[in-house]
Amino acid sequence: MNKSERLNDMMIYLNNMSYFNLKDLTDRYGISKSTAIRDIQSLEAIGMPIFSEYGRNGRYGILKNRLLSPIIFTMDEVYAIYFSTLTLKGFQTTPFDLDLQKLKEKFESCISEKNRLNLEKMETVFSFSSSKQVNDCIFLKDILYSAINGNTSDIMYRRSDKDYKYTVQFLNVSTSFGQ
Repeated sequence: MNKSERLNDMMIYLNNMSYFNLKDLTDRYGISKSTAIRDIQSLEAIGMPIFSEYGRNGRYGILKNRLLSPIIFTMDEVYAIYFSTLTLKGFQTTPFDLDLQKLKEKFESCISEKNRLNLEKMETVFSFSSSKQVNDCIFLKDILYSAINGNTSDIMYRRSDKDYKYTVQFLNVSTSFGQ
């Protein structure tokens, strides 16, 4: 693991910790104490609010009420995320309030011109084959959050002039064959 990958992983690892010791870093990353100290200094330099407590039981701490530092992705991870978002094109409805074209533009604005051109080339030669979803589901977002929260839902519908009502609990939401 090179230094930039290690620093990115350290930001994620340390983000939810209040305190840590050098030993935590040396054990996790297999690095020396002096390398761990240099890495801590690098994290401070890019804005991570780290402080130290001196003494026999000294340790490092991370200030509360901080913002999460930006996440750094490798280009392979960027490509994977990009093409994952493109799979949403086949859906008539998603549970997310988003405009796919704006999302694509935002994504492309965050990468270099060279990588943007690579993405465009990949998009012309690489595609996912899937059935296009033709049905619009206005309740998809409600169904998703009901499943996440473990809530029950009352489903009512009319068929052949007869009303039906069921209380259901959604366990998961899936799609296949365009349905």
